[in-house]
Amino acid sequence: MTLGMHPQAKENWNKKAEELVTHLRPVPVGLKKERGTANPDLPVSHHFNPSNIVGEMRYSWADFTGNIAARAFSNGEQRIGLFEDDHTELIRISEGMRKSITPRNTVSISLLSELIFDWMKHRHRGESNLLMTDFVLAECEKRVKELEIWIPISHLFIVSPFTLGKITFKAITKTMVDDWEASRLSKLTKPEALNSNRQFFESLRKDIQALAAATIKLEAEPRRAYEIACEEAEKAMSILRFFSPATLHPAKVCYSALWGKQHQDMDCHLTVQNGKIIGYRSGFSDQSKIHWNLGNDELQMCWDAGLGALGNLLNADKLTDFQETLLEALFIYSKSTLAKQLSDKLLYILVALESVFLKDSGEYIQDAISLRMAYMHPVSIEERGAIIRNVKATYALRSSFIHHGQNIGVDDVATLEEFMKNAWMSLQAVIPLAATGITKEEFFKGLEDRRLSG
Repeated sequence: MTLGMHPQAKENWNKKAEELVTHLRPVPVGLKKERGTANPDLPVSHHFNPSNIVGEMRYSWADFTGNIAARAFSNGEQRIGLFEDDHTELIRISEGMRKSITPRNTVSISLLSELIFDWMKHRHRGESNLLMTDFVLAECEKRVKELEIWIPISHLFIVSPFTLGKITFKAITKTMVDDWEASRLSKLTKPEALNSNRQFFESLRKDIQALAAATIKLEAEPRRAYEIACEEAEKAMSILRFFSPATLHPAKVCYSALWGKQHQDMDCHLTVQNGKIIGYRSGFSDQSKIHWNLGNDELQMCWDAGLGALGNLLNADKLTDFQETLLEALFIYSKSTLAKQLSDKLLYILVALESVFLKDSGEYIQDAISLRMAYMHPVSIEERGAIIRNVKATYALRSSFIHHGQNIGVDDVATLEEFMKNAWMSLQAVIPLAATGITKEEFFKGLEDRRLSG
Protein backbone atom coordinates (compact mmCIF):
# COMPACT_ATOMS: atom_id res chain seq x y z
CA MET A 1 0.00 0.00 0.00
CA THR A 2 1.21 3.51 -0.85
CA LEU A 3 0.86 5.97 2.02
CA GLY A 4 0.52 9.68 1.42
CA MET A 5 0.56 13.00 3.23
CA HIS A 6 -0.27 16.57 2.20
CA PRO A 7 2.89 18.58 1.37
CA GLN A 8 2.10 21.22 4.01
CA ALA A 9 1.65 18.53 6.64
CA LYS A 10 4.98 17.00 5.64
CA GLU A 11 6.71 20.35 5.98
CA ASN A 12 5.17 20.89 9.40
CA TRP A 13 6.12 17.49 10.83
CA ASN A 14 9.62 17.58 9.32
CA LYS A 15 10.25 20.96 10.92
CA LYS A 16 9.12 19.70 14.32
CA ALA A 17 11.21 16.54 14.02
CA GLU A 18 14.35 18.47 13.06
CA GLU A 19 13.85 20.68 16.10
CA LEU A 20 13.41 17.63 18.34
CA VAL A 21 16.75 16.19 17.17
CA THR A 22 18.46 19.10 18.90
CA HIS A 23 16.87 18.01 22.19
CA LEU A 24 18.66 14.66 22.27
CA ARG A 25 20.74 14.42 25.46
CA PRO A 26 22.49 11.89 27.70
CA VAL A 27 20.47 9.67 30.01
CA PRO A 28 19.62 11.60 33.22
CA VAL A 29 21.24 10.37 36.40
CA GLY A 30 17.89 9.35 37.85
CA LEU A 31 17.39 6.75 35.13
CA LYS A 32 20.82 5.16 35.68
CA LYS A 33 19.94 3.72 39.06
CA GLU A 34 20.85 0.08 39.49
CA ARG A 35 18.03 -2.34 40.11
CA GLY A 36 17.67 -3.92 43.50
CA THR A 37 18.59 -7.51 44.23
CA ALA A 38 16.26 -9.98 42.54
CA ASN A 39 13.97 -12.08 44.74
CA PRO A 40 15.78 -15.44 44.98
CA ASP A 41 12.47 -17.31 45.36
CA LEU A 42 11.13 -16.24 41.97
CA PRO A 43 11.11 -19.17 39.50
CA VAL A 44 13.47 -18.78 36.52
CA SER A 45 12.34 -20.29 33.22
CA HIS A 46 15.10 -19.01 30.94
CA HIS A 47 18.45 -17.22 31.04
CA PHE A 48 19.29 -14.64 28.38
CA ASN A 49 22.82 -14.02 27.12
CA PRO A 50 24.34 -11.97 24.26
CA SER A 51 23.48 -14.72 21.75
CA ASN A 52 19.76 -14.05 22.37
CA ILE A 53 20.07 -10.40 21.33
CA VAL A 54 19.41 -9.78 17.63
CA GLY A 55 20.19 -6.37 16.20
CA GLU A 56 20.92 -3.13 18.00
CA MET A 57 19.71 -2.76 21.59
CA ARG A 58 16.82 -0.37 22.17
CA TYR A 59 16.54 1.37 25.51
CA SER A 60 13.30 2.64 26.97
CA TRP A 61 11.80 3.48 30.34
CA ALA A 62 8.15 3.17 31.33
CA ASP A 63 6.17 5.34 33.73
CA PHE A 64 4.01 3.95 36.53
CA THR A 65 1.15 3.31 34.07
CA GLY A 66 3.37 1.08 31.92
CA ASN A 67 3.57 3.52 29.00
CA ILE A 68 6.97 4.33 27.50
CA ALA A 69 8.09 7.71 28.89
CA ALA A 70 11.70 7.87 27.63
CA ARG A 71 13.87 6.35 24.90
CA ALA A 72 17.58 6.21 24.19
CA PHE A 73 20.14 4.71 21.83
CA SER A 74 23.86 4.01 22.04
CA ASN A 75 26.18 6.66 20.69
CA GLY A 76 29.71 5.39 21.16
CA GLU A 77 30.26 4.88 24.87
CA GLN A 78 27.24 7.01 25.69
CA ARG A 79 23.47 6.59 25.60
CA ILE A 80 21.43 9.57 24.46
CA GLY A 81 17.72 10.01 23.92
CA LEU A 82 14.51 11.87 24.69
CA PHE A 83 13.22 12.28 28.23
CA GLU A 84 10.35 13.97 30.08
CA ASP A 85 8.78 16.81 28.02
CA ASP A 86 10.94 15.99 24.99
CA HIS A 87 9.57 12.45 24.85
CA THR A 88 6.05 13.82 25.28
CA GLU A 89 6.68 15.98 22.22
CA LEU A 90 7.68 12.84 20.29
CA ILE A 91 4.30 11.27 21.15
CA ARG A 92 2.53 14.50 20.23
CA ILE A 93 4.19 14.50 16.79
CA SER A 94 3.29 10.81 16.33
CA GLU A 95 -0.36 11.47 17.17
CA GLY A 96 -0.52 14.39 14.75
CA MET A 97 1.22 12.50 11.96
CA ARG A 98 -1.21 9.59 12.20
CA LYS A 99 -4.08 11.97 11.45
CA SER A 100 -2.18 13.30 8.42
CA ILE A 101 -1.40 9.94 6.81
CA THR A 102 -3.68 8.63 4.07
CA PRO A 103 -5.30 6.16 3.96
CA ARG A 104 -6.37 6.78 7.56
CA ASN A 105 -6.17 4.23 10.36
CA THR A 106 -3.33 2.20 8.86
CA VAL A 107 -0.52 2.75 11.38
CA SER A 108 -0.34 2.88 15.17
CA ILE A 109 1.00 5.73 17.28
CA SER A 110 3.45 3.32 18.91
CA LEU A 111 4.94 2.37 15.52
CA LEU A 112 5.19 6.00 14.44
CA SER A 113 6.97 7.02 17.64
CA GLU A 114 9.45 4.15 17.20
CA LEU A 115 10.16 5.04 13.56
CA ILE A 116 10.49 8.77 14.21
CA PHE A 117 12.97 7.99 16.98
CA ASP A 118 14.86 5.64 14.65
CA TRP A 119 15.09 8.47 12.13
CA MET A 120 16.39 10.77 14.88
CA LYS A 121 19.07 8.19 15.72
CA HIS A 122 20.18 7.94 12.08
CA ARG A 123 20.13 11.72 11.67
CA HIS A 124 22.17 12.28 14.84
CA ARG A 125 24.75 9.71 13.72
CA GLY A 126 24.89 11.21 10.23
CA GLU A 127 23.71 7.93 8.68
CA SER A 128 20.79 9.37 6.67
CA ASN A 129 19.82 12.56 4.83
CA LEU A 130 16.20 11.55 4.30
CA LEU A 131 13.45 13.83 5.52
CA MET A 132 11.69 12.37 8.55
CA THR A 133 8.34 11.90 6.77
CA ASP A 134 9.99 10.18 3.78
CA PHE A 135 11.81 7.77 6.09
CA VAL A 136 8.77 7.02 8.26
CA LEU A 137 6.27 6.61 5.43
CA ALA A 138 8.62 4.26 3.56
CA GLU A 139 9.09 2.11 6.67
CA CYS A 140 5.34 2.07 7.34
CA GLU A 141 4.62 0.97 3.77
CA LYS A 142 6.82 -2.10 4.34
CA ARG A 143 4.64 -3.11 7.28
CA VAL A 144 1.13 -2.34 6.00
CA LYS A 145 -0.55 -5.43 4.57
CA GLU A 146 -3.89 -7.17 4.26
CA LEU A 147 -4.60 -9.02 7.49
CA GLU A 148 -7.41 -11.07 8.97
CA ILE A 149 -7.50 -10.81 12.76
CA TRP A 150 -9.33 -13.34 14.93
CA ILE A 151 -9.91 -12.53 18.61
CA PRO A 152 -11.26 -15.47 20.65
CA ILE A 153 -14.32 -14.70 22.78
CA SER A 154 -14.32 -16.44 26.15
CA HIS A 155 -17.15 -18.86 26.94
CA LEU A 156 -19.06 -18.09 23.73
CA PHE A 157 -19.98 -20.95 21.39
CA ILE A 158 -21.84 -20.52 18.10
CA VAL A 159 -23.20 -22.87 15.46
CA SER A 160 -23.10 -20.60 12.43
CA PRO A 161 -21.11 -17.49 11.51
CA PHE A 162 -22.88 -14.14 11.73
CA THR A 163 -21.91 -10.51 11.19
CA LEU A 164 -22.46 -7.68 13.68
CA GLY A 165 -21.24 -4.29 12.59
CA LYS A 166 -17.76 -4.67 11.12
CA ILE A 167 -17.15 -7.95 12.98
CA THR A 168 -17.95 -11.46 11.75
CA PHE A 169 -18.20 -14.08 14.47
CA LYS A 170 -16.79 -17.49 13.49
CA ALA A 171 -15.91 -20.66 15.38
CA ILE A 172 -12.28 -21.69 15.93
CA THR A 173 -12.49 -25.25 14.65
CA LYS A 174 -10.43 -28.30 15.54
CA THR A 175 -9.34 -28.55 11.91
CA MET A 176 -7.87 -25.05 12.03
CA VAL A 177 -5.80 -25.87 15.11
CA ASP A 178 -4.81 -29.30 13.69
CA ASP A 179 -3.51 -27.72 10.50
CA TRP A 180 -1.59 -25.03 12.39
CA GLU A 181 0.00 -27.60 14.71
CA ALA A 182 1.00 -29.88 11.83
CA SER A 183 2.55 -26.95 9.97
CA ARG A 184 4.55 -25.85 13.02
CA LEU A 185 5.77 -29.34 13.94
CA SER A 186 6.81 -30.16 10.35
CA LYS A 187 9.46 -27.43 10.55
CA LEU A 188 11.05 -28.73 13.77
CA THR A 189 13.61 -31.49 14.26
CA LYS A 190 14.98 -31.10 17.79
CA PRO A 191 13.13 -33.25 20.37
CA GLU A 192 12.97 -30.46 22.95
CA ALA A 193 11.43 -28.06 20.41
CA LEU A 194 8.90 -30.68 19.30
CA ASN A 195 7.93 -31.41 22.90
CA SER A 196 7.63 -27.72 23.76
CA ASN A 197 5.37 -27.04 20.78
CA ARG A 198 3.16 -30.04 21.52
CA GLN A 199 2.67 -28.75 25.05
CA PHE A 200 1.86 -25.30 23.63
CA PHE A 201 -0.84 -26.68 21.35
CA GLU A 202 -2.28 -28.88 24.08
CA SER A 203 -2.71 -25.79 26.26
CA LEU A 204 -4.01 -23.76 23.32
CA ARG A 205 -6.71 -26.30 22.54
CA LYS A 206 -7.97 -26.22 26.11
CA ASP A 207 -8.12 -22.45 26.01
CA ILE A 208 -9.62 -21.49 22.64
CA GLN A 209 -10.57 -24.49 20.48
CA ALA A 210 -14.30 -24.40 19.57
CA LEU A 211 -14.75 -20.88 20.94
CA ALA A 212 -16.32 -18.15 18.84
CA ALA A 213 -13.93 -15.51 17.57
CA ALA A 214 -14.52 -11.92 16.51
CA THR A 215 -12.95 -11.65 13.06
CA ILE A 216 -12.22 -8.74 10.77
CA LYS A 217 -10.30 -8.22 7.51
CA LEU A 218 -8.41 -4.96 7.08
CA GLU A 219 -5.31 -3.38 5.61
CA ALA A 220 -2.94 -1.95 8.20
CA GLU A 221 0.35 -2.60 9.97
CA PRO A 222 -0.01 -5.45 12.53
CA ARG A 223 -0.24 -3.38 15.71
CA ARG A 224 -2.79 -0.99 14.27
CA ALA A 225 -4.72 -3.92 12.80
CA TYR A 226 -5.01 -5.47 16.25
CA GLU A 227 -6.01 -2.12 17.80
CA ILE A 228 -8.82 -1.69 15.25
CA ALA A 229 -9.90 -5.31 15.69
CA CYS A 230 -10.13 -4.83 19.45
CA GLU A 231 -12.10 -1.60 19.09
CA GLU A 232 -14.64 -3.13 16.72
CA ALA A 233 -14.83 -6.41 18.65
CA GLU A 234 -15.52 -4.54 21.91
CA LYS A 235 -18.38 -2.66 20.24
CA ALA A 236 -19.87 -5.82 18.74
CA MET A 237 -19.58 -7.74 22.02
CA SER A 238 -21.17 -4.88 23.96
CA ILE A 239 -24.18 -5.05 21.66
CA LEU A 240 -24.30 -8.86 21.71
CA ARG A 241 -24.20 -8.96 25.53
CA PHE A 242 -27.37 -6.85 25.57
CA PHE A 243 -29.11 -10.11 24.67
CA SER A 244 -27.29 -12.31 27.19
CA PRO A 245 -29.10 -13.92 30.18
CA ALA A 246 -27.02 -11.72 32.52
CA THR A 247 -29.19 -8.71 31.62
CA LEU A 248 -32.20 -10.18 33.42
CA HIS A 249 -30.93 -11.45 36.79
CA PRO A 250 -28.83 -9.64 39.41
CA ALA A 251 -26.80 -12.73 40.30
CA LYS A 252 -25.92 -13.64 36.72
CA VAL A 253 -22.59 -12.61 35.18
CA CYS A 254 -21.65 -12.85 31.51
CA TYR A 255 -18.08 -14.01 30.94
CA SER A 256 -18.22 -13.68 27.17
CA ALA A 257 -15.60 -11.04 26.42
CA LEU A 258 -12.44 -10.66 24.39
CA TRP A 259 -10.13 -13.48 25.49
CA GLY A 260 -8.13 -12.42 28.54
CA LYS A 261 -10.64 -9.74 29.54
CA GLN A 262 -13.35 -12.01 30.95
CA HIS A 263 -12.48 -11.18 34.58
CA GLN A 264 -13.22 -14.66 35.82
CA ASP A 265 -12.38 -14.94 39.52
CA MET A 266 -10.69 -18.02 40.93
CA ASP A 267 -10.27 -19.36 44.45
CA CYS A 268 -6.85 -20.66 45.45
CA HIS A 269 -5.34 -21.76 48.76
CA LEU A 270 -2.58 -23.88 50.21
CA THR A 271 -2.90 -26.14 53.23
CA VAL A 272 0.21 -25.91 55.41
CA GLN A 273 1.18 -28.07 58.38
CA ASN A 274 4.32 -27.48 60.43
CA GLY A 275 5.62 -25.09 57.79
CA LYS A 276 5.25 -27.64 54.96
CA ILE A 277 2.74 -27.54 52.13
CA ILE A 278 0.50 -30.62 52.29
CA GLY A 279 -2.29 -29.57 49.96
CA TYR A 280 -3.32 -27.23 47.18
CA ARG A 281 -6.72 -26.37 45.80
CA SER A 282 -7.94 -23.96 43.13
CA GLY A 283 -11.06 -23.48 41.06
CA PHE A 284 -13.43 -20.93 39.59
CA SER A 285 -15.41 -18.93 42.13
CA ASP A 286 -18.59 -18.80 40.04
CA GLN A 287 -20.12 -22.28 40.01
CA SER A 288 -23.13 -21.31 37.86
CA LYS A 289 -23.39 -22.01 34.14
CA ILE A 290 -20.89 -19.62 32.59
CA HIS A 291 -20.87 -20.78 28.96
CA TRP A 292 -23.08 -19.02 26.43
CA ASN A 293 -24.20 -21.44 23.74
CA LEU A 294 -25.70 -19.24 21.07
CA GLY A 295 -27.56 -21.63 18.81
CA ASN A 296 -29.19 -20.66 15.54
CA ASP A 297 -32.70 -20.45 17.03
CA GLU A 298 -31.55 -18.24 19.91
CA LEU A 299 -29.50 -16.11 17.54
CA GLN A 300 -32.56 -15.59 15.31
CA MET A 301 -34.61 -14.54 18.34
CA CYS A 302 -31.93 -12.00 19.27
CA TRP A 303 -31.79 -10.81 15.67
CA ASP A 304 -35.54 -10.25 15.55
CA ALA A 305 -35.48 -8.51 18.96
CA GLY A 306 -33.12 -5.84 17.68
CA LEU A 307 -29.65 -7.36 17.26
CA GLY A 308 -29.83 -7.03 13.47
CA ALA A 309 -30.92 -3.38 13.68
CA LEU A 310 -28.12 -2.58 16.13
CA GLY A 311 -25.61 -4.28 13.85
CA ASN A 312 -26.72 -1.97 11.05
CA LEU A 313 -26.13 1.04 13.31
CA LEU A 314 -22.64 -0.22 14.17
CA ASN A 315 -21.85 -0.42 10.47
CA ALA A 316 -23.39 2.92 9.48
CA ASP A 317 -21.13 5.70 8.24
CA LYS A 318 -23.40 8.42 9.63
CA LEU A 319 -25.76 8.34 12.62
CA THR A 320 -28.39 10.69 13.99
CA ASP A 321 -27.79 12.19 17.43
CA PHE A 322 -30.31 9.74 18.89
CA GLN A 323 -28.70 6.71 17.26
CA GLU A 324 -25.30 7.77 18.63
CA THR A 325 -26.83 8.22 22.09
CA LEU A 326 -28.43 4.78 22.04
CA LEU A 327 -25.23 3.00 20.99
CA GLU A 328 -23.16 4.80 23.64
CA ALA A 329 -25.80 3.95 26.24
CA LEU A 330 -25.77 0.27 25.28
CA PHE A 331 -21.95 0.19 25.49
CA ILE A 332 -22.30 1.40 29.09
CA TYR A 333 -25.25 -0.89 29.81
CA SER A 334 -23.25 -3.89 28.59
CA LYS A 335 -20.76 -3.36 31.42
CA SER A 336 -23.52 -4.34 33.85
CA THR A 337 -23.47 -7.88 32.43
CA LEU A 338 -19.77 -8.19 33.29
CA ALA A 339 -20.10 -6.70 36.78
CA LYS A 340 -20.21 -9.01 39.80
CA GLN A 341 -21.35 -6.57 42.49
CA LEU A 342 -25.05 -5.68 42.44
CA SER A 343 -24.23 -2.06 43.19
CA ASP A 344 -21.95 -1.92 40.12
CA LYS A 345 -24.64 -3.45 37.90
CA LEU A 346 -27.09 -0.88 39.17
CA LEU A 347 -24.86 2.09 38.40
CA TYR A 348 -24.15 0.98 34.83
CA ILE A 349 -27.82 0.34 34.07
CA LEU A 350 -29.01 3.64 35.52
CA VAL A 351 -26.35 5.65 33.67
CA ALA A 352 -27.44 3.99 30.41
CA LEU A 353 -31.10 4.72 31.08
CA GLU A 354 -30.40 8.34 31.95
CA SER A 355 -28.40 8.72 28.74
CA VAL A 356 -31.41 7.67 26.67
CA PHE A 357 -34.45 8.87 28.61
CA LEU A 358 -33.26 12.11 30.21
CA LYS A 359 -34.01 15.09 27.99
CA ASP A 360 -31.81 17.66 29.74
CA SER A 361 -30.14 18.40 33.08
CA GLY A 362 -33.05 20.54 34.24
CA GLU A 363 -35.41 17.58 34.65
CA TYR A 364 -36.10 15.76 37.91
CA ILE A 365 -34.32 12.50 37.14
CA GLN A 366 -36.49 9.92 38.91
CA ASP A 367 -39.79 11.29 37.62
CA ALA A 368 -38.55 11.76 34.05
CA ILE A 369 -36.84 8.37 33.77
CA SER A 370 -39.58 6.32 35.44
CA LEU A 371 -42.39 7.96 33.45
CA ARG A 372 -40.68 7.59 30.08
CA MET A 373 -39.71 4.00 30.80
CA ALA A 374 -43.32 3.23 31.71
CA TYR A 375 -44.59 4.63 28.42
CA MET A 376 -42.17 2.50 26.43
CA HIS A 377 -44.24 -0.54 27.46
CA PRO A 378 -47.62 -1.41 25.87
CA VAL A 379 -49.20 -2.19 29.26
CA SER A 380 -52.12 -1.11 31.44
CA ILE A 381 -52.18 1.99 33.67
CA GLU A 382 -51.75 -0.24 36.74
CA GLU A 383 -48.69 -1.92 35.24
CA ARG A 384 -47.21 1.44 34.30
CA GLY A 385 -47.68 2.55 37.89
CA ALA A 386 -45.82 -0.56 39.06
CA ILE A 387 -42.93 0.26 36.70
CA ILE A 388 -42.73 3.82 38.03
CA ARG A 389 -42.70 2.61 41.66
CA ASN A 390 -40.05 0.01 40.88
CA VAL A 391 -37.77 2.54 39.18
CA LYS A 392 -38.05 4.94 42.12
CA ALA A 393 -37.37 2.11 44.60
CA THR A 394 -34.27 1.25 42.59
CA TYR A 395 -33.05 4.85 42.71
CA ALA A 396 -33.46 4.67 46.48
CA LEU A 397 -31.16 1.64 46.50
CA ARG A 398 -28.60 3.62 44.50
CA SER A 399 -28.86 6.53 46.90
CA SER A 400 -28.31 4.31 49.94
CA PHE A 401 -25.25 2.80 48.28
CA ILE A 402 -23.66 6.03 47.03
CA HIS A 403 -24.54 8.43 49.86
CA HIS A 404 -24.63 6.11 52.85
CA GLY A 405 -22.23 3.33 51.89
CA GLN A 406 -24.86 0.61 52.30
CA ASN A 407 -24.52 -2.53 50.23
CA ILE A 408 -27.46 -3.98 48.35
CA GLY A 409 -28.75 -6.90 50.39
CA VAL A 410 -30.77 -10.06 49.79
CA ASP A 411 -34.08 -8.30 50.46
CA ASP A 412 -33.35 -5.84 47.67
CA VAL A 413 -32.62 -8.45 45.01
CA ALA A 414 -36.29 -8.89 44.05
CA THR A 415 -36.60 -5.14 43.45
CA LEU A 416 -33.45 -5.14 41.37
CA GLU A 417 -34.51 -8.20 39.37
CA GLU A 418 -37.80 -6.53 38.44
CA PHE A 419 -35.93 -3.35 37.59
CA MET A 420 -33.47 -5.16 35.32
CA LYS A 421 -36.37 -6.65 33.40
CA ASN A 422 -38.04 -3.24 33.05
CA ALA A 423 -34.77 -1.60 32.02
CA TRP A 424 -34.04 -4.21 29.35
CA MET A 425 -37.54 -4.06 27.89
CA SER A 426 -37.46 -0.24 27.81
CA LEU A 427 -34.14 -0.11 25.98
CA GLN A 428 -35.17 -2.93 23.67
CA ALA A 429 -38.31 -0.96 22.74
CA VAL A 430 -36.11 1.99 21.72
CA ILE A 431 -34.18 -0.03 19.11
CA PRO A 432 -36.83 -0.08 16.34
CA LEU A 433 -37.35 3.67 16.85
CA ALA A 434 -33.63 4.31 16.44
CA ALA A 435 -33.63 2.14 13.30
CA THR A 436 -36.05 4.59 11.64
CA GLY A 437 -33.43 7.34 11.87
CA ILE A 438 -35.23 9.62 14.32
CA THR A 439 -33.47 12.44 16.16
CA LYS A 440 -33.47 13.12 19.91
CA GLU A 441 -36.03 15.86 19.44
CA GLU A 442 -38.35 13.51 17.55
CA PHE A 443 -37.90 10.76 20.15
CA PHE A 444 -38.90 12.94 23.10
CA LYS A 445 -41.79 14.49 21.16
CA GLY A 446 -43.05 11.01 20.34
CA LEU A 447 -42.92 9.99 24.00
CA GLU A 448 -44.77 13.15 25.03
CA ASP A 449 -47.46 12.51 22.42
CA ARG A 450 -47.78 8.94 23.70
CA ARG A 451 -48.20 10.16 27.29
CA LEU A 452 -50.83 12.76 26.34
CA SER A 453 -52.81 10.19 24.37
CA GLY A 454 -52.95 7.93 27.42
